[in-house]
Amino acid sequence: IINYSSFTDETSLEPNTTTTTSTTTQNTTTTTTLTTTSASGNTTQTPSPAASVSINVTWTFNNEINVTNVVMNIYNLRSSQWAAIGLGVKEAMGEAHVFMCKQLANNTIVINRYINPNKHEHPEHAGSEQGGILTPVQQQFRDGVVICQFTLSNFNIETFQQLKTISPLSQTASYHPLFAVGLLNSTNDPQKHFDDSHTALSEFVQLNQNKTILYKINSTDDGGSLTFVRVHGAIMVFTWILIISTGVLISRYFKNSWATNFICGKAAWFAAHRFLMSMGAILTVLGFLFILVFNQGSWVEKGPTRAFAHSITGVIAISFAFFQPFIALFRCEPDSRFRFIFNYIHAFVGFSAFILSIAALFLATYFRILKDTKARLFMILWIGWIGLIFIAFEIIQSYFRKKSNESGYSNINVSNTTIGEIVESPKSSTTNLTHFVQQQENTLERKLKHVLLAIHVLIAVIIAIMMTIFIFST
Repeated sequence: IINYSSFTDETSLEPNTTTTTSTTTQNTTTTTTLTTTSASGNTTQTPSPAASVSINVTWTFNNEINVTNVVMNIYNLRSSQWAAIGLGVKEAMGEAHVFMCKQLANNTIVINRYINPNKHEHPEHAGSEQGGILTPVQQQFRDGVVICQFTLSNFNIETFQQLKTISPLSQTASYHPLFAVGLLNSTNDPQKHFDDSHTALSEFVQLNQNKTILYKINSTDDGGSLTFVRVHGAIMVFTWILIISTGVLISRYFKNSWATNFICGKAAWFAAHRFLMSMGAILTVLGFLFILVFNQGSWVEKGPTRAFAHSITGVIAISFAFFQPFIALFRCEPDSRFRFIFNYIHAFVGFSAFILSIAALFLATYFRILKDTKARLFMILWIGWIGLIFIAFEIIQSYFRKKSNESGYSNINVSNTTIGEIVESPKSSTTNLTHFVQQQENTLERKLKHVLLAIHVLIAVIIAIMMTIFIFST
């Protein structure tokens, strides 16, 4: 079973919606649950009369005759209620082709086809002119279960017309599944669905592919199933917001400032950078293992969704972080004429991973586990701060470089080796080295850099802690 519920980006839906998908060789199954906890998380809404309704929708496609057979099993549906599945182009309640199963006051079961034009307008009856012919097969109430079975066929008949903004139904088009439950009025027309009884799925489905979708409203979830997801999120937040960012800044801007300080015979900047980045790589792989276990070794369903985009940007960042320490093992000596090759590759891989991590973290704020928090605001603040801190360091370094008439210095140097790179493995005396560094970087510059680094660490810690609180509080 592939469970990627916490990574479903349901931007237009009720809070706390869970989607679980499992895939077999021929059929796919999707499960959706919806709770009634408010967005604030402090109050609980009174369940609607349809809060206990659950739906099992299965369709099979016969490619020899191009017929899709659909079976809806609806549990806990009461008299004068309706339950429906919609197929919409957008991941939101609104414009869609709707197939509705009604249980009338006398327990008679009726299947109707509708379209929802222009967002939330009242549904209108639809027929073959909207693509395909609906043929009822079974409509009954048996052992407390409402069964609605119908076929969709004759999609090749070119007699349909486009009504308002709804494109004709197609067996080959991709749709987001939409679910809703509501009451019938005295004339058996559907009233608006309940607030706690509708949702949309981020995945895409097609009528020419076998599919099973399980929708259960207001199911009990103590959050235990999301433990691995929460741990994954917390690890990635602290790793990339605090550890990696600090390691990048130290490597890029403190080679000269810390050139005369040594840890285990290595320059302090190099020892700190190596420790932070190695720790970051280990934690990144560990965080990936948590989500891999949660998904039971399977991948998020492919499609134009934030969940899939998060998985791609995330796995590339993880791959870069994993291979970066191994790339460092093959670096040349600091004074080698080929050292610039390593410098460029190392910088490209590192900064690419860092940028991708920001994208992956931002996409994660749209998922259910963070959607109804201020996590996105904190990520926007983080993105702004990262840009600001790099600009500030560049300005300081450029200013003092010009002031001291220094030229040719670069942290990623093609032709010259900085004093910080030389003391990666020191070969000269500390006395001469100290004199050189003091000439190269004055006290004011070092103080400003240290203040900026301290501010950065403080802000990174605050943002990481707040993001983690959001992850575990929802």
